[in-house]
Amino acid sequence: MEKQPESMKRAFLISLLMVLCSLSGCTDTDLGSEEETIVGSEEIEPEPVEDEPEPVEDEPEPVEDEPEPGPINIPPCSTISSEGLNPTSNPSDWPEIRSGQWLAIDGLTNVSYTSIQFENDSEVVVDYRLDWMCGYTYSVKVPAGYNASNQYPLFLFLHGQVEDSVFFNNMLTNNFHIPEDDKYIIVRPSKLEWDWDPKKALDVLEDVKSHLSVDDDRVYLTGLSMGGRGTFIVAAALPDYFAAIMPLSPHHEPYSYLPFAEEVAHLPIWMSHGTADNTSSFEMAEQMAANLVDLDAEIEFHPVVDGGHYIWFPIYSDPSAMQWMLSHVRGQ
Repeated sequence: MEKQPESMKRAFLISLLMVLCSLSGCTDTDLGSEEETIVGSEEIEPEPVEDEPEPVEDEPEPVEDEPEPGPINIPPCSTISSEGLNPTSNPSDWPEIRSGQWLAIDGLTNVSYTSIQFENDSEVVVDYRLDWMCGYTYSVKVPAGYNASNQYPLFLFLHGQVEDSVFFNNMLTNNFHIPEDDKYIIVRPSKLEWDWDPKKALDVLEDVKSHLSVDDDRVYLTGLSMGGRGTFIVAAALPDYFAAIMPLSPHHEPYSYLPFAEEVAHLPIWMSHGTADNTSSFEMAEQMAANLVDLDAEIEFHPVVDGGHYIWFPIYSDPSAMQWMLSHVRGQ
């Protein structure tokens, strides 16, 4: 038997109640109440409405205390260099001057070339990794038979790479051609940074002049690779200091040295570069030489055909190349 729908059940019950009411004398109101009871029994009570929560004010974020300043790292040099290109005196004494010997000078490493600002009560820590901010250590070769009553030419040699290779550069500079009748002083500074610093180089030169007898009009500048580009950098910054310059295999990075052409064009220049150099750009050196020719510079450019980077040993020992340099006097 099929289950009857609820609506049919309700209709049947209502009809039954009406019959019963007619027999028993109940009123329509009673019938309506019963109907409401039956109908109302199926109504669904509405769900109670929950009260909305009261808004909560945002709590302020806690303010963190500012961290205390840490110690300030400073280079291992305490004497502040003079401003600009004014020479800075060596704060240390020189060793005894010995004829025909190399002297090691390190007093300028006590000079700081970078200003670091800090309060007087700041904690400071000496950081030896910052020694590149200090002055150059350097070696000086005193001419054999040195006599302080005579004035001597001077060659400032700028090494390549970033740091000095002492053995390599000792061997190289010990093979410089030195005429017997025109002996000269060799000065070989050592750097720790990427490029050569004209201010530091100037302080080295002035320090040498204060201890040895130097002909101011016969100071020559030379360098190889990073020292070759350094030759342009230093000569451009000190345009009236040198009698002639000799850049060899100048390196093309970290930036081009071509813009220095106008600043060194007044100087006699002896320049060389290997055409097969895979370390430094021969093309840039060739362009530099062409630019200097256009500026009417006195330039000797000597490409070494099929030569690589290391072409300088025979040049420094070549009498004609070194005597070409020595033949020039500043301002003449």
